[in-house]
Amino acid sequence: NKKIEKRITAKYHKIKDWVMDPTGYFLIAIDKENKLLRVGYCKFSKLGNNPKNDMVAEIVGTTAIEIVNTLIKEKYISSLQHAADMGIELCKAELALKNNLNYVQDKDLNIFIK
Repeated sequence: NKKIEKRITAKYHKIKDWVMDPTGYFLIAIDKENKLLRVGYCKFSKLGNNPKNDMVAEIVGTTAIEIVNTLIKEKYISSLQHAADMGIELCKAELALKNNLNYVQDKDLNIFIK
């Protein structure tokens, strides 16, 4: 289409392009027994050579969309990049939970088709 003004090839380097959200970070796990997604919200209480991290909230739910929207509503996320990353990670966790797969945060979801 000649009306398209710009064509961009998407790229992302997970080390160079990643920026820490100053409001904190999350630990994501699946609870297969209770069929829940569990998200720990952590804040840095001390930086430097001996950093201290505190988990200040746990958010639980059954779907990625309800959790990511709760994180945004609670103002636990302050950047668009972090919101997008959480959406991706929570979607992987939800798929793992629903399909009885193993989930490891920030790792590829292994789906084996037999």
